[in-house]
Amino acid sequence: MVFASIKNFFRTIYLLVMDLYHFPEVRNMVKSVVLGWRQAGKRIKLTDSEGNSFSAVVVKGIHLPPFPLVESNINNYDKFHAREDDVWIVNWPKSGTHWVYEVVKLLMTDREELTDTVKEGTMFPEACAVESLEKLPSPRVLDTHVPLKLFPEEALKKSKIIYTLRNPKDAFVSGYYHVKNNVGSGYDGTWNGCFDLTIDENTCVYGSWFDHVADWMEVLENNPNALVVKYEDMQRNLKKEVRRIAEFLGYPKSEEIYENVTKKCSFGHMKKAKKEVKSFWKPGGSMYRKGIVGDWKNHFTVAQNEKFNAIFNEKRNKLRVSVDFEL
Repeated sequence: MVFASIKNFFRTIYLLVMDLYHFPEVRNMVKSVVLGWRQAGKRIKLTDSEGNSFSAVVVKGIHLPPFPLVESNINNYDKFHAREDDVWIVNWPKSGTHWVYEVVKLLMTDREELTDTVKEGTMFPEACAVESLEKLPSPRVLDTHVPLKLFPEEALKKSKIIYTLRNPKDAFVSGYYHVKNNVGSGYDGTWNGCFDLTIDENTCVYGSWFDHVADWMEVLENNPNALVVKYEDMQRNLKKEVRRIAEFLGYPKSEEIYENVTKKCSFGHMKKAKKEVKSFWKPGGSMYRKGIVGDWKNHFTVAQNEKFNAIFNEKRNKLRVSVDFEL
C-alpha cells in the first residue's frame, strides 16, 4: 500500500513535469494556482451516500470545482472584455466541450490536424486569469460550464455562443468517471454512491442540469448569435453538424474540408491522436472515455432510472429543447 502510494506520487510529479514542458496552458494554470490559491473561495466537502467525498467551492450559491481563481474571476467580470469575434462553447459538464472545441478550431484556423493546445487554457471564468485571455489573438475560442447567472453579460451581448447539449443520464455517468479518475479530486466512490449527489440540485457541481439548460435556452432561443448543438446529433451525423457549425461561424468550407474535419474529430481518432494533460489523471483515466450514447443503461439501476425519470418529467417542459437518451 505504502509502495503504491509512493509510486503514484512520483508518477504524478513526472507527468506534471512533462505536461509543463509540452503545454504552455498548463504552465499558465500552475501559475494561476500559485498566485491565486488564497482566493479559491469557501471550500466545502461534497459527501456521497456511501461516505466518499470531494471538494468544491461555493460561489454565488453554486458549487464549482475548486479552481484557485474562480471566485475572484466571477466577482470581477467587469475586467473581462468580450470581443465580437469571440466564440464561446458553453454547456453543462461532460456534454461534448472538447469535441466541439476541436471542430471549431479546425474550421477557424484551416488546420488539417487536431490542435496541440489544452482547452482548459481558455476556460473562463473557472480556470483562467482574465489577463491571460486578453493576450490571446482574435478570434478567440473560449469555453465554460457555468450557469447563465455566472456568465459575463458583455459576452452574452457581443459574442457568438455554441451551446452543446447532452442527455443528462450520459452526462451524469461521464461526470462521475471524470471526478473519480481525476488525480486532484481525491474521490474514489462508486456510481451508486454518487448518484444522489449528482441529481440533487443543491449539491450538484455547476448546479442543476435542468436549470442550466432551461436558463440558457431561454436567452439563446431565437438569438442569431447562438447555436445549439446536440451531442447525440454529432453521433448520428458528425459531418452535418460540422457544416452547421461552420455556417453559423461564417466559415463555410468545401466538402473536402468538411470530410477532413469529420474524420479528424471522430471520437476514435481524437482519443488516439489528441495529446492529453496526463498529470490530471489517475492510471487508466482519460478525458476521452467512451464517447457513446446510452452508456447510462450500463449504470442506472431500475430504481435510479425511475427516480430520475420522475424528476425529468416534472421539469421537461421548461427545457425548450428535446432530449435524446438513445440513438
